Amino acid sequence: MGEIIVIRTSDPDGSIFRSILGALQGKDVQILHAADLKPSGLTLGDIEIFPEQRRVTKAGVEICLNYGEFSILYCMARCPGRVFSREQLYNAAWGEDYELGTNTVDNTIWRLRNKLEPDPKHPTYIKTVFRVGYKIEK
Repeated sequence: MGEIIVIRTSDPDGSIFRSILGALQGKDVQILHAADLKPSGLTLGDIEIFPEQRRVTKAGVEICLNYGEFSILYCMARCPGRVFSREQLYNAAWGEDYELGTNTVDNTIWRLRNKLEPDPKHPTYIKTVFRVGYKIEK
């Protein structure tokens, strides 16, 4: 029995995997399973979210989001229309319990709106649900 090699890596564009295959070309190898190299994402209007790369584009232009911004956006975008409490969003982003009185989630939503919304004062995507939390609308 020959060697078995398992390769697992973060390779958003598939370049690492293709270079490994190139190096193995001509050798006696058999590939049993290769992951789909095509990036999959979520679409909200002109906003595209690519979770594997933690990347967001708006009208094809990449938008720079920090860790918390991306985590909160992705959490809500997976379930459009669902209302998330501040506690749920805080936990999704930072994996910690939410401390009452902190405005971390509100500030993060404000930054997201400024980066993604055509008019942040009249949001199209990220809606506030009074006394409950926030939701994403498609």
